[in-house]
Amino acid sequence: MSGRRWVILLLCLVGLGCASPKAAGVGLVTDAVSLNDAGYQNYRQGRWDLAAEKFSQALTLNRLIDRRNGIAANLNNLGVIAQEQGDLDQAQERFQEALSLQRALGDPGGLSETLNNLGALRQAQGRPEEAQKAFEEALAYARQARPGPLLPLSLTHLGDAARERRDFTGALDYYNQALKLDVAGKDRQGRVVRWARLGRVYLAMQNFGEAGTYLQEALRESRTLEDTTGIVEALDGLTRLALAQNNRQEALDYGDRLLKIYQARGQEKEADKLQKLLGQKAQF
Repeated sequence: MSGRRWVILLLCLVGLGCASPKAAGVGLVTDAVSLNDAGYQNYRQGRWDLAAEKFSQALTLNRLIDRRNGIAANLNNLGVIAQEQGDLDQAQERFQEALSLQRALGDPGGLSETLNNLGALRQAQGRPEEAQKAFEEALAYARQARPGPLLPLSLTHLGDAARERRDFTGALDYYNQALKLDVAGKDRQGRVVRWARLGRVYLAMQNFGEAGTYLQEALRESRTLEDTTGIVEALDGLTRLALAQNNRQEALDYGDRLLKIYQARGQEKEADKLQKLLGQKAQF
């Protein structure tokens, strides 16, 4: 579809439509959309520096023509990459600017996108109450937005918050609600996210059979989709599962595969953490 606006949401990649460049009749809109599409594809394949470069170029074009919905989308995407790379201050700056724009625009979908990202940042900053508030507001806006991936994403983030406080029953409920929406909407990438999350909960509950089933499904599907982020999530979960079961050789196998992805993506901190994890039993 012409005029696509790809917006990265933490742990989930979402494509939402916007005004057609042809209808707008402005060449810079077309160029900005193309750059954002290229950024999305690079992000999905784990090439974060290239993705950030494309999103930055798109942001420059959107600022030149004061295209506020495009600016907000680019800021969200750049904030996600900044957070993935550990620059939480820059991520906060990007998300806050995007949120100010979205509040002015009054678009429920855009507000849900940005609040989900801001909530995930608050979680990473160790501010769970603020994260919960952002996720609840994001869910309310997602229910007002047109049908799509925002509602299951918002439910997933609330599940993450529940899992963080070890409310496993609540986490399973949120994740399963999201999974039902994925199945109804035939969203394969969404299913990968939810399967991985369900696997994590069952692992924390020491229900290793269920954990293995969901994590293996997530790995299989994410490899089919060539979704690097999904592969990382599944391999990390399977490594921890093997450690929890005292299966050292299997943990080393999964861990080595994950380590090579981290090295290919230039994630030195994550690689170091993984190597330390493999030297001891998993902590949940």
